[in-house]
Amino acid sequence: MTAAAITLGSACGGGTSGPGPTRTVTAIAPTVTVTASGTSETTGEAAQSHYLSELDPLTATGGIDTSAAEINGTGFARSVTLNCNAAGPVNSVEYNLGRHWTTFTATAGLRDDSPTGGSLTFEAAVDGTRRYRETIRLGASREVRLDIRNALRLKLTVSYTGQDATNVYYGSWGDAQITGGKR
Repeated sequence: MTAAAITLGSACGGGTSGPGPTRTVTAIAPTVTVTASGTSETTGEAAQSHYLSELDPLTATGGIDTSAAEINGTGFARSVTLNCNAAGPVNSVEYNLGRHWTTFTATAGLRDDSPTGGSLTFEAAVDGTRRYRETIRLGASREVRLDIRNALRLKLTVSYTGQDATNVYYGSWGDAQITGGKR
């Protein structure tokens, strides 16, 4: 959907001087959806978005926290945080996308209350194919943006990288969000 604001003044003076009253008009362009059969449907609806913290996961292998997280000094109100350590070195969560979404975005990093010197490996897989993998240290973060068009499943994983075995580390996907579809 495209919106444009246009400010209108007095177009015809009618013998008066100076500008007339001002009005603002917002125009909204319709959304056009083309189906596989080649037919199109036009609607005035905007694309939808959902935070993963609002959705029920299909599976989760360990502890999952869907509240606020602070990553690299920045707060994210709607996050998915997975914990791991030597006893539980890999933690993942999987969501059903139902082939309704186009984009996944998040800020990946260790939650700021993780132990000093920690790092975790973050992975995102779409329909079983790894699309993102990066090891991130405490105090750093990475923007993640994935094309998930026509995807059925999204799996987020954090893995312990072998530092202090007595501590628990918190891998957060800050404001993890899916957009572009209807739910």
